[in-house]
Amino acid sequence: MGIILSYTLLSLPFVNNESSWTLPAFNFLFVSLTFPLNGALVKKVFLLITGDFVCLLWNYLISLLAHTFVYSFGDIFNTLYMIFTPLLNLFMIVSFWSVSLTVLARGRGKVGVGI
Repeated sequence: MGIILSYTLLSLPFVNNESSWTLPAFNFLFVSLTFPLNGALVKKVFLLITGDFVCLLWNYLISLLAHTFVYSFGDIFNTLYMIFTPLLNLFMIVSFWSVSLTVLARGRGKVGVGI
C-alpha cells in the first residue's frame, strides 16, 4: 500500500525533482523509526500519509520561493537553492518526526503528576 501511495503522490503534476528524492527518504526514515514504537497502527499510517502531504507541500512552496527569487534577483539564488534545499528538507523531516513522536506518546497517560 505504501509503494502505491508513494507512486501516486510522485506522479502528481506539481511534484518536482526534490520531492522525488525527499519523499522516499522521509517514508523510509519514518517507517523504520516510528513503526517499531508502541501505538496504534492506524495512527502511525495516518501520520505517515500526513507527512507525505506535508513533504510535498513543503517542497512545492520552497521551489516556488526559489523561482521567485531567481526571477527577481538573478541566477545566484539558483545555486543557493541547490545548496540549501537538502538542509531545509532535513529540517522538515526531523520536525515532523518529532511532532509524530509527541502525538504517539500523548496516549500513554499523565506525565509528571506524582506529587
